[in-house]
Amino acid sequence: MPTPRKRAALRRKQRLEREALPLLADLVAEAQPSEDDVMRARADQWTTQEARDRSRRARKWLEARARLAALSANERAVLRRAWDCAPYPADPVYLLDFLHSYGTGRITLDALPFALVPTDQHGCRTTLAPCV
Repeated sequence: MPTPRKRAALRRKQRLEREALPLLADLVAEAQPSEDDVMRARADQWTTQEARDRSRRARKWLEARARLAALSANERAVLRRAWDCAPYPADPVYLLDFLHSYGTGRITLDALPFALVPTDQHGCRTTLAPCV
């Protein structure tokens, strides 16, 4: 969303570009896009980047689910319960790292690196009662 601050920053940037080459200031000014063009391009880039990020995140969730599905029923149950109590954000990259740590033996089902206390989607503890 174009704001007055963003537009002012763009004008300042373009002015500094022209002042950096005073003998070619007219040529530099001709090559510089208009404020509206830059703001429109930024909005388009944001939309594209947002779609790319959402797609990447969805692929990571699918990868994490596939890794969980490849485990035995007991491992899956214990790791899912542990993940529900983990002090990590509800993010697929964190889950994949957690599963990687389990897969490489850095953590075991008997000795998890955190207490089993329920957390919210941000990884903050919601109560002091242990997860069951």
